[in-house]
Amino acid sequence: MLKEYINIIDRYIRNEFPLQLREVSVLAYKIAALILVFLILSFVLKRIFIPIIRWIVFKSNRPFYIACYNRHVFRSFLNFIPMLFCYWIIEDVFYRSKRFLPYIDAIFNWLIISVVAVILHRVIKAVEDYADGTQLNYNATGIKAVAQSLRIIGTIAYVIVSLSIFLRISPGSIFAGLGAMTAVVLLIFRDTILGFISGIHVATSRLFKVGDWINVTKYKLEGNVVEINLLTTKIKNFDNTISSIPTYDLISTEVRNAQVLIDKNSRRIKRSIFFSIKSFKFIDLEAYQRLQRIEILKDYFLTKEIEIHRLEEINTGTAADEYLINGKQLTNIGTFRMYVYNYLKRHPQIDEEQPIMVRQMEITPNGMPLEIYCFTKLGIWSDFENLQSDIFDHIMVAAREFDLDIVQTVATGSKTALKRKIITQVNT
Repeated sequence: MLKEYINIIDRYIRNEFPLQLREVSVLAYKIAALILVFLILSFVLKRIFIPIIRWIVFKSNRPFYIACYNRHVFRSFLNFIPMLFCYWIIEDVFYRSKRFLPYIDAIFNWLIISVVAVILHRVIKAVEDYADGTQLNYNATGIKAVAQSLRIIGTIAYVIVSLSIFLRISPGSIFAGLGAMTAVVLLIFRDTILGFISGIHVATSRLFKVGDWINVTKYKLEGNVVEINLLTTKIKNFDNTISSIPTYDLISTEVRNAQVLIDKNSRRIKRSIFFSIKSFKFIDLEAYQRLQRIEILKDYFLTKEIEIHRLEEINTGTAADEYLINGKQLTNIGTFRMYVYNYLKRHPQIDEEQPIMVRQMEITPNGMPLEIYCFTKLGIWSDFENLQSDIFDHIMVAAREFDLDIVQTVATGSKTALKRKIITQVNT
């Protein structure tokens, strides 16, 4: 029946149109008719099926289906159906113009390949959107790397197949020609290949994910991962600037993931206070009587019966030894060290299950460092810094009760020479 209508129109054109326009006019109206059929079928299918598809997708509430709908994957499928129908009827439409049929057939083959390429491209983009929506999953990085690699491979394959259609040669011949240029291809796509491998490695090893706080030692970068794609990784620094580094550097250099501090709600305190050695001394009975009123030192003093008995003997003059240096003695720095240790042990925001140390470090020209080493129960950076400041505020002020002088180094005038300054001991 279709051929009968085609014959009627062909006869009309051949009878009514000038000789030089007949063939062109016949070819033009047939192409226009195919385009019109495609547009009408595509419009009808979309008007009927898109509302149904939308209802099903959002009713199911599946993230991947929603991503496909937003990327117009289903619309592309509805374009593919009328394209196949038009390809099916081209022999009937052009049966009287057979010399043009090979060219029309090649164009339709290319159009079908193009529609398939668009569908695959949109499906891959939907997969990437789905991965972005699941950033808390370490596999999202690997999914994006694979998806971007497939898009690049698909683009190359699409170009090769399109050339094979129009040049009428086999795709295998083109791939064979590219095989001879393997070294050049590897050089051109070096970063892409390395990025693909890096993405797979990051996903499988679960090193970090989008949103993690990382430190890249090589580039002196510290911030949150914003995006990990095939070629580059974007990091948002803490000054709100964006840095970009090659993705393959993530597995070839040192990368520290500090997100575990937040996820596990634990951060480390490792800081020292410098004390003047000249302020170190033995505790006399008066100082002991003052310090024993400190609640957190009572258990410590109970373990120092010999030293306390020695204090009483020295104070009453009944000590067997003539000089204070003989025998066991309590020192202000040692007692203060135990005070800080017990203070940290009792602090509600210090993790008792983690190591807690208060230790003397090697003496320096600036004094003797007393290092505090422990872990907090706070993972948020701002909360951690506030807690650390509160702890050291207390420790530095508490040092006065033990007659200890804290050392600070300051610059004098415009000179570069440094001058040691001892904080004046204020007894309260």
